[in-house]
Amino acid sequence: MRKVLPVILIYSLLCSCAQQKVVDEVNMAQAIGYDLTEDDMIEGMFVIPIFQQEKMGKYQILSGKSTTTSDVQAIVSKKANKPVLLGQTRIVFFSEKIVQQIGMTELTDYIYREPQLGSRVILAIVEGKVKDVIYTKSPNSNVNIGIFLADLITQQKESGNGPDTNLHIFLKDALADGGDAFLPLLIKRNNDIMVSGVALIHENKIVSKVKTQDMFVFKTLVQSHKRGIYKFSLKDKKKSEIVVESIRSGSSYNVSNSGSDPSITIKIKIEGQVKESMRSENLTNRKMIKKIEMAMKQDLTREANKLINDFQKKNIDSIGLKEKYHAKNKRMTYEEWKKIYPNMTIKVETEVHILQTGVSE
Repeated sequence: MRKVLPVILIYSLLCSCAQQKVVDEVNMAQAIGYDLTEDDMIEGMFVIPIFQQEKMGKYQILSGKSTTTSDVQAIVSKKANKPVLLGQTRIVFFSEKIVQQIGMTELTDYIYREPQLGSRVILAIVEGKVKDVIYTKSPNSNVNIGIFLADLITQQKESGNGPDTNLHIFLKDALADGGDAFLPLLIKRNNDIMVSGVALIHENKIVSKVKTQDMFVFKTLVQSHKRGIYKFSLKDKKKSEIVVESIRSGSSYNVSNSGSDPSITIKIKIEGQVKESMRSENLTNRKMIKKIEMAMKQDLTREANKLINDFQKKNIDSIGLKEKYHAKNKRMTYEEWKKIYPNMTIKVETEVHILQTGVSE
């Protein structure tokens, strides 16, 4: 046993040295961005960390142009002192312009086929030019801009109103009949980069957007979640604003296909706590809590119906109602769904419970 232990230690050291050597001999991209140039070329930008202890958070951006996304990587590698690899990539950005002109299916085909990229890589759409976003200095000096933006979207998903999405989820939705999917939107305002909403993608192109004020409702319709912030106003003289943080949120669906009037009832259930109130009353008063619950219920129901009606007018199904309806109607084709969906009766019922107020007597 005493002889085996030194061998194991030496082997471990050799393995760690070998890994360090590999990292030193390649440019390992942690983020990739794609723009469309004025002459309709694809410009790819690769965020490459600099692995030096005294240069924590330092990075370089390597770029190249070509007619295809796969060729961009090869061109950049030819210009760099080391080959560009994608094994550490956490996020891939696309400009709105490139999505509208080329299409998300074509743009993600190379990413999907690339064995170095995992299925959980984040995809995002940039309002404006990707170059403006990717060349912005990260506010956190310890990480590069790619890692910062990947963390920004992850944080919105885990503790905000951003729905969960990645390459795997996107392709599952986008490649189904109809191709309805969604991706987070980023925008640069002054020197700040922020999540500006959700891009709704139908049959390969962006057809609409969910802005930040509607993201809580959209996320609740799409996925069950534990965190999220919802702001609304009470119907009092002051129109007092209330902010509620959800503890548990989700929705269920009841499908009816009887007769010639198919319908879907969506039941939204929210359990949360009041995070902020512009009122001076004591929020531990049960009568006041009931008033807040009723106001939030009415507001959520109205906003959810407005969102769904807009989807029906545009014949987009970003919340996945087709799958719910198809589960009860196995013989239904996508062509049949397109005919009935715009005029289908879709009703939203909301239940709100304020479990805590965050205010003590």
